[in-house]
Amino acid sequence: MRHVYECSVRFDDLDAFGHVNNVTFAEYLQEARVDFAHRQLVSSGNAPHEGSVVVQQSIDYLAPVPFRTEPLQVEVWVTRIGTTSFEVAYEVKDETTLYARATGVLVAFDVRANTPRPVSPVERKILERYLEPAS
Repeated sequence: MRHVYECSVRFDDLDAFGHVNNVTFAEYLQEARVDFAHRQLVSSGNAPHEGSVVVQQSIDYLAPVPFRTEPLQVEVWVTRIGTTSFEVAYEVKDETTLYARATGVLVAFDVRANTPRPVSPVERKILERYLEPAS
């Protein structure tokens, strides 16, 4: 299963060439990841100081995105779950075009202790619902 986030293209997302700036794609991924976390993981019973941090991210740009009024779809899913980390994949697209693919590694983190922590059993169960192993 994939989490789908609808992301609006804002006028200030555009660069001098009239399409979405490459750095803005990282913001789109973050918005989708935060939406996924708030809808799925925050309600899992973690303490307020427990969450995850991004330790790696890679984006492949496939097509330029011009200004548009229709939102883009950013799909997020899990490709691997480890002891203290998990990997995600993303696609930024609309009905006809795939604009970008991305991957990321997140580490379960205890902000108070400033250290990685194990992925909790409840988090693992939620993440497994979105697991599509990388091909």
